[in-house]
Amino acid sequence: MNIKGKVAVVTGGRRGIGRAFALALRDAGLKVVVIAKSGDSGDLPEDIIYVGNIDLSKRKDRENLLFSISRDCGTPDILINNAGITQSSSALDCPFDEWDKIMELNLTAVFDLSCQAVRLGCKRIINMASIQAFNGARNISAYAVTKHGIIGMAKCLSNEWAPLGVTVNNIAPGFIQTDMLQLADPDAIIGRIPVGRLGTPKDLVGAMLFLASEESDYVTGSTIMVEGGWLGR
Repeated sequence: MNIKGKVAVVTGGRRGIGRAFALALRDAGLKVVVIAKSGDSGDLPEDIIYVGNIDLSKRKDRENLLFSISRDCGTPDILINNAGITQSSSALDCPFDEWDKIMELNLTAVFDLSCQAVRLGCKRIINMASIQAFNGARNISAYAVTKHGIIGMAKCLSNEWAPLGVTVNNIAPGFIQTDMLQLADPDAIIGRIPVGRLGTPKDLVGAMLFLASEESDYVTGSTIMVEGGWLGR
């Protein structure tokens, strides 16, 4: 798996899954750029380039963003669209400003940045879907709709961009222990996961490195599910 020396951009890479991806890519010998909303890089190591104070739900913050990064850091070879938000309201109680923000960040920003990256010559696009894209999720309808959209987007863009040598794939995590995970009854969830535990961000790293590498040249438009067997129940 030879990806050493390439440039990877990870959105939402300050913590959680994105942070695990950024560290794994750094350890694999890549130049890693993390884009995040916070102005504070947290505990990311200094050899990871941090671009903060970027709200990807705002189009003005995204305008020419990857072009600007490429001037200082080089053309991105790999883009990982990890940034996202969820909701905690029923469909009837979800205000439209919340719906709009979730759509903008989880779906529109992914499309926007993917197009920016491919215009610059990027060959690997990796997006974050969710197992909720395969269920009729309750009380997170806006979030789940965006993840359904991510799967459809990968199929469309993979067809358009295959002649350019670009692959577009998704990772669909299950219940992963991050700040975003809100479980009313963790034991009930764990009891339905065949491997018997919640996932960790590191559980997703192998799938990400595969999709980022030349070993996945013949894989595009696909979604790799990393969910401990949840969907097989």
